[in-house]
Amino acid sequence: MKSPDGRECSTFLQHRKVALTGKRTSTLYLLNPEERRVEQVEVDNCAINQEPRCDWLVRLDDAISREEIYVELKGVDIRRAVVQLAATISQLSTDCLHVPKRRIVVFTRNPMTGTDVQNFKVRFFREFGARFHLVRNNAEVAL
Repeated sequence: MKSPDGRECSTFLQHRKVALTGKRTSTLYLLNPEERRVEQVEVDNCAINQEPRCDWLVRLDDAISREEIYVELKGVDIRRAVVQLAATISQLSTDCLHVPKRRIVVFTRNPMTGTDVQNFKVRFFREFGARFHLVRNNAEVAL
């Protein structure tokens, strides 16, 4: 995938552990024990230059499964992350309704609690068929 100005934004990897890092030390590790080929897309200031946008997109497209994983590395503002994820899916998804998706927000400080998170989960599933996950900084998530 290329940026609007022609830079390459994608990297294809087959590592057991794929690290997605942020500007302020947030990190998410995607565990890939079968060393599947994944496309890691730098969204923030590469694939998309204007706000709102999330940080990373990881695509899986092989004989095992097809999936898009959108990742926002955030401190605490989960509501802002939700807006960024929705905008990115609208712009970059290969198929907004039929390709399985996960939205992952990585937080460094305790996010909101209560029904807000549950409402986001329901909303994302209805709009995009996407699963929504909140994980702590340095979490490991299986592909």
